[in-house]
Amino acid sequence: MQKPVEKIMPQEDLRKMQLIQLDILVEFDRVCRKNNIRYIMEGGTLLGAVRHKAFIPWDDDIDVRMLRDDYEKFCEIADKELAGNVYFQNCRNDKNYPWIYSKLRMNGTRAVRLGQEKMGMRDGVFIDVFPCDGIPDDPQLLKKHSRQAMICRKILYARAARYSADTRVKRAFWRIVSLIPKSVAYKNARKLTKQYTEQNCSRIGCIGWHESFDVIGFEKRYFTELTELEFEGHMFLAPKDWDGFLRATYGDDYMTPPPPDKRGARSPLSDYDLG
Repeated sequence: MQKPVEKIMPQEDLRKMQLIQLDILVEFDRVCRKNNIRYIMEGGTLLGAVRHKAFIPWDDDIDVRMLRDDYEKFCEIADKELAGNVYFQNCRNDKNYPWIYSKLRMNGTRAVRLGQEKMGMRDGVFIDVFPCDGIPDDPQLLKKHSRQAMICRKILYARAARYSADTRVKRAFWRIVSLIPKSVAYKNARKLTKQYTEQNCSRIGCIGWHESFDVIGFEKRYFTELTELEFEGHMFLAPKDWDGFLRATYGDDYMTPPPPDKRGARSPLSDYDLG
């Protein structure tokens, strides 16, 4: 069986995909403001807003974060409130969708992540919506919490890795892990989110994601003290202390672009159709 390869996207297609993602973000923002739901731009999206007032030229995705209460409120109203061209996707409405966070996808498009071709979930150009929860302050509890969250992620990741792993041994390992029911991972993830909440913790992280800064977490104020920043001619919500958030994410030198060889796609695709 031939292994899927990345489909290199010409710059004009990348820009077209960025503008589709922007349309999704505009609709997400409209629904959130209408219903008094907080969110923040984060990652490369926030960095793009600060450094370029637009997408980082080579960036290929949009990320937003929400505190758990805001996220659950958004999940409840998304299907009713979102415009018909935007599809809200998570593990509750797509049985083949494996992640603990959600996506908003544009109907009439196709975007298949490299290595996820056989997962069977609905695809399309997307933005990621990450729910964030409290994480323990005690170092030992934090270590245990991070390990439990990692196990949940690996159980869910196994559905993709059993096909995309680069050796027979790894594929066999992930095939065994994939036999663990997804319900086990979801149950334990929900337990973690209820054990440590934004109300009883001083720092916030995302158990559904694996970036190193999520293990350490962010100060709660980044999610509650907000401002607006320009991004592609629109105003979106961001941490009031966006400088502190970006330093916590990327380090003090975040305004310096990476060298050209580090500017590749973060979300490589094996197939796409921009409609």
